[in-house]
Amino acid sequence: MAGIEIPCCSLVTSLLLTATAIVLAEPLHCVQCTEEKLALCPQVPSDCPELAREPGCGCCLTCALKRGEPCGVYTAKCGKTLSCHAKQGETRPLHALIRGQGICMDADDLSMVRTSDHADVKDYAEQENLAPEAIDLSHDQIPPFLRLFPDSLDKLDAWNAISVYERIKAKKVFDRRKWREHQGPCQKDLYKIMDKLSKAQQRPGEDVYRFHIPNCNRNGFYHSRQCEASFDGERGKCWCVYPLTGRRIPGSPENKGDLNCQQYLNTQE
Repeated sequence: MAGIEIPCCSLVTSLLLTATAIVLAEPLHCVQCTEEKLALCPQVPSDCPELAREPGCGCCLTCALKRGEPCGVYTAKCGKTLSCHAKQGETRPLHALIRGQGICMDADDLSMVRTSDHADVKDYAEQENLAPEAIDLSHDQIPPFLRLFPDSLDKLDAWNAISVYERIKAKKVFDRRKWREHQGPCQKDLYKIMDKLSKAQQRPGEDVYRFHIPNCNRNGFYHSRQCEASFDGERGKCWCVYPLTGRRIPGSPENKGDLNCQQYLNTQE
């Protein structure tokens, strides 16, 4: 069935999956890589020891990162026997992984890093100020609202965001209801959208390729620039909103290029 666009406002409201009912009727999947897309891929160096797919829904092959090389949420992938993890003693592990300052480690490296100072992730709800940086999590355990937004929205990895959200939901990694009480309007909106996308992906025959995931700042409000996310590798439309409400700024454009939303905010003052 052809992919359909589902903006956040038209997604059907759904209940959360239970922790045990996490198996998807249809797995999350990317748009098929066409010959046209593959033809645009850069040539991989001939001396590359191991190949890996690009992060998220990328179609191209890249050199897999080797042990000891820097890695992160939006970098190339580590080799098959390696995983990306914050350095030992890193005081801001989540920040490091999002910024590409992790390290590709093997099992022996990880056993040295994983010490008794791991915090119980349920403490998220009780450590509003410390949680985002104080808990030592690996790349795959980063909560979705902390993984979604790199410096450039063009790099948003919707595939990983929903997949990680599903795993965290199933494992009851933290008390989401209690955590949501401490969140701003954008982050609350974010949870609703992730729940709806999770449910939409399970409807047989329904392929969701393009949608809006709210872009939130650390205080829980909206970044003035909002963009569509997608599984098809295409850049989505962007628009400007009021940070406190998320409502679109009158007179601001909508396009697939760069937007300086600050200038439209200034005209509203």
